[in-house]
Amino acid sequence: MTSRTTQAVIAGGGIVGKALALALAQAGVQVLLCGARPAAPTPAAGYGQRVYALNAASRRFLDGLRVWAQVPAERVQSVERMRIAADGAELVFTAYAQGVEALAWIAESDALERALDLALQFERGVSSTPASLDQATREGALWNLQLADGRHTSTGLLLGADGRASRVRDWAGVGLRSKAYGQTGVVCNLRCAASHGATAFQAFTEDGVIALLPLAAQGGQSQVSLVWSAPDALAAQLQADGAKRLAARVQEALTLLGAEHLGPLQAAGEIGAWPLVLQRAHRLVGEGVALLGDAAHVVHPLAGHGLNLGLQDAQALAAVVKARASSEGVGDARVLRRYARARAEQVLALELATDGLHRLYAPGMQWLAPLRALGLAGTNHLAPLKRWLAGYASGLAVLG
Repeated sequence: MTSRTTQAVIAGGGIVGKALALALAQAGVQVLLCGARPAAPTPAAGYGQRVYALNAASRRFLDGLRVWAQVPAERVQSVERMRIAADGAELVFTAYAQGVEALAWIAESDALERALDLALQFERGVSSTPASLDQATREGALWNLQLADGRHTSTGLLLGADGRASRVRDWAGVGLRSKAYGQTGVVCNLRCAASHGATAFQAFTEDGVIALLPLAAQGGQSQVSLVWSAPDALAAQLQADGAKRLAARVQEALTLLGAEHLGPLQAAGEIGAWPLVLQRAHRLVGEGVALLGDAAHVVHPLAGHGLNLGLQDAQALAAVVKARASSEGVGDARVLRRYARARAEQVLALELATDGLHRLYAPGMQWLAPLRALGLAGTNHLAPLKRWLAGYASGLAVLG
């Protein structure tokens, strides 16, 4: 088959891959997006199973791509208050005290993808195909690629946004550091008897980290999204018992969460689950290749920053490509090194923070409970430290 050369080829058609394609095209780069799956249609009732907590940097990025305005407001919920509880102590953040519009925005994954798909339809610099990349070989200054549908293309910049089991990472010969947490992320949408008050609740318990993320009300019914980082054996039992019993188990934890007023809870969907791991590619870039999102790094979800890291990868890469010198190609080694440097601090900081918190509250560390409680309560009374933590979590402190 006839082969053509494209400036940049992206493997992975999820949220990060689609956002990256838009950002590069708006920076003047010709892009081929492979594995671009269409978003699921809007459900007749309720929410899709997967939702994300977007920080201020991610929202600003999507707004700059002219995507955020296309996400239906009725499927987005701002977080105005966050309560974190552990060992009888609590840490509370409010948007008002931090002087921001919101601490985060909870958005449905499929709604984000539908908005991205709409923007891609009008972006002439992007060609999309549902076919994934099947083979890749490096020859000289180019990657020669074969798609699953038999087509061939070549590019000077191959971008891996193809998830935890990235084939681009393997083709580039990039090693991977990986650690299983022995936990499973269990998710389910729940109906509440009372309003959540735009509050996100999180508790560190002996049975893992339980979080309730506020969702926009539908039909006057308040809802939350459960994210329970549970030990594998417990997670298997929760899945086996079904969504109705899961709602009852979460209701038993409402006092720990400081959310007693939300009960009684009712399941508003099915249970989803995925294994929790810590992963980090040995390097983000290689010869004419760069990794983004889960292909580059996977962190524990207790801070809700997985997708935010991926979107900020896309923003940083597009920025260095746009700012490159006229003598530099999009896949120039100097350009890619700038991307790697731009992402080093935030990725390492969040990896250490989330992994450190997981270790601190792991089973067998109960002897540290008095010190943990003292630290949490002390932080709650240190306004400057809370402002710094909230600013870093927003992503804006990193991007500037």
